[in-house]
Amino acid sequence: MIIYPITSVNNFFKNPEKIIKLSKKFKYTKAGDGSWPGIRTNNLSTTNYNFFKHTILSVLYMYYGSSEAIEFDKASLFFHRIKPYASSKTDRRNKGWIHKDNCSLGGIIYLNKTALPESGTSLYTPKKEPILNDKHIKTKIDYFKDGKINLTKYKNTQLDLEKKFIKTHTFENNYNTMVAFDGHQWHACDNYCVGEKKERLSLVFFIHKIRANDTPRMRLDHLQSRL
Repeated sequence: MIIYPITSVNNFFKNPEKIIKLSKKFKYTKAGDGSWPGIRTNNLSTTNYNFFKHTILSVLYMYYGSSEAIEFDKASLFFHRIKPYASSKTDRRNKGWIHKDNCSLGGIIYLNKTALPESGTSLYTPKKEPILNDKHIKTKIDYFKDGKINLTKYKNTQLDLEKKFIKTHTFENNYNTMVAFDGHQWHACDNYCVGEKKERLSLVFFIHKIRANDTPRMRLDHLQSRL
């Protein structure tokens, strides 16, 4: 069940230049298990806790008032850089895979000053559940992990997954914009190409446990029950 609504906030950081400078201070590594593309920092909770806490609370305050009793744990915040996997932005290797994060609340903050608008994020809903995607996950992981690929098989497997969904929302890659959504929301990066000789730079967050008196969905359901 989707508990947290989709939220987008422009001009999220007051000083995004400072955030970009901060992103250059950390070591980045690829996923050893191939679970995601590009390279990321360690969880910023271990390297810059004040920034980590400030950012996670800033996201949560889009859903809760600052006076409400709210706590979180098992949260992650990473700087994430992705180089295009092919020179052409229309190449299938530059298209993200539809997936969900399986947390309470997740999202992204775009940090490229200039970027192709189509390098943002789209959200999807399944045409029919459950989604059986084991073979699709394996194809994705094998490529992100080892870089080995049968391009025709890769393309057909990705297309087969996409046929199972309807696209419902698209958010362009706009500088210093935050997009958050329920952790069980299906989504994908539209394109890893943000521009010529550029990396896609972002902050990604995953909040697994949120302790509060209610949720936005609970408040809505309570109000609707009065009709």
